[in-house]
Amino acid sequence: MNKPAALDMTGQQVTSAHILVVDDNGINRKKMRMAVENLGHTADVAKNGLEALNALKSQSFDAVLLDILMPEMDGFDVLSEMKQHERMRDVPVIVISALDDETESVVKAIELGAEDFLPKSFDPVLLRARLGASLSKKRFRDQEREYFGRIERLTEAAEVLEGGRFNPESLDLDDLANKDDPLGRLAAVFRGMAAEIYERELKLKKMILTLQGSFLVLAVGLVWGLTPALSRMASGLGSNPLGLAIWVNALAAIFCLGIAAYRRKLPRLKRSEFMFYVYWAIIAGILQRMTTFVVTEHVEAAMLSLIVTLQGFMVFAFAAVTGMELASPRRLLGLFVGLAGVSLVLFTRFDLSDGAQNAWLLFAMALPLLFAVEALVLAGKRPEHVDIFASVGLMMALSTAMLAPWAYFSGDLMTLGPSIGRLEILVLLMGIVGASSLLLAFHLIATAGAVFYSQSAYAMTIAGVVWGMLLLNEELSPLAWIAFAIIIIGMYLVEPKSSDEELVIKRNFNSES
Repeated sequence: MNKPAALDMTGQQVTSAHILVVDDNGINRKKMRMAVENLGHTADVAKNGLEALNALKSQSFDAVLLDILMPEMDGFDVLSEMKQHERMRDVPVIVISALDDETESVVKAIELGAEDFLPKSFDPVLLRARLGASLSKKRFRDQEREYFGRIERLTEAAEVLEGGRFNPESLDLDDLANKDDPLGRLAAVFRGMAAEIYERELKLKKMILTLQGSFLVLAVGLVWGLTPALSRMASGLGSNPLGLAIWVNALAAIFCLGIAAYRRKLPRLKRSEFMFYVYWAIIAGILQRMTTFVVTEHVEAAMLSLIVTLQGFMVFAFAAVTGMELASPRRLLGLFVGLAGVSLVLFTRFDLSDGAQNAWLLFAMALPLLFAVEALVLAGKRPEHVDIFASVGLMMALSTAMLAPWAYFSGDLMTLGPSIGRLEILVLLMGIVGASSLLLAFHLIATAGAVFYSQSAYAMTIAGVVWGMLLLNEELSPLAWIAFAIIIIGMYLVEPKSSDEELVIKRNFNSES
């Protein structure tokens, strides 16, 4: 048998309500429950005041029919408790009692927050009228509360916009904007305006960051490009790679740690953080440095700079394999074009009769691999709370400490001074160049990401070729220049459109917002 539809005080159909009936008398509970259900509502029952409060705490009710006279906790106590809890205070209560002639009890119940009063010998029509009126008031209050809540959220969103924060997610208006009413349309306007400004600001940030990144790419290339030329010049003055690496790293450590100390940024490291610097020292301070100094004794500076362009392709290849970057057909084509260019570079110097020279050219390819490992594996894990000068200085100091015993026992310690000659000046310049290139590189990685940093490889190449020509009178054959042009085309094709750069921009912009 279907229940009749719920009716309001005018007899019109309304949404079924959830009513709590509270009475210590079983017969009265059953009578009130049946009366409520005959009006089309659902009803739960409670035997006493404490049970009623527990039900109100655990469930949502639209109204309460509450007996006044109950043992231990009467209806007055229940009303008092309900008004002290935010969840219950707005639930309408109709008190029901046999105290028909006790006006004081009715007044007291009304003063405690009851909506209305019914005698236990109530007429069903009277119950329908008074329950309908209470439910109508509750629905109106709920609508009013929702309305003012939406007004408050719109006001908060306006304050967010006024504060210059335009990330649509920070407004939290999605649910309001989906409502088809004046406030919903206003929320949609707020969200749309914020999204438009946010996208415009994001594009501006991207443009600024790209310009900063491009400048840093050129700066990294210009500074690092000096390294092969200076190293080759130093090797011509009687230096050895191991001794040269110790002096260059030590000077770079003094330079960076001195600045960190002046700025009061010397770090206190945990064991895991210290081990990062040990690994970094091995990769950059020892393997990178030694590879550079050893190879430049046998390979021209300009040629080594061309080989360094492999770094960009290695970074992309690693990022594509690990899912950091999308391996689209265009980028894969760029990867193969770039590798073809590098292969052509090597071909211009390969001599079948000179196996040693060919071996050194192949060994030189370890250098871009080390750069790629540093950029992707180590650089991204540098403890961010440690000052960048302190980071580079600590790494250089550790690499010096690890190289020194090796040089001592092999007899490769190199003595400089006391007079200042060409070698001393070159070593000093190489120390400054080594520190500066690392500082610029890490600033670039922090600003635009590792994949964007990899694009500095071609800037290193251009600078290395130019420095080699200016300082060492080196020349590249026309075929080498053609190979270099092919490499640049490959780099252009590989260059990521959705790189670390955009992630860094959004993260920085959202943190500011």
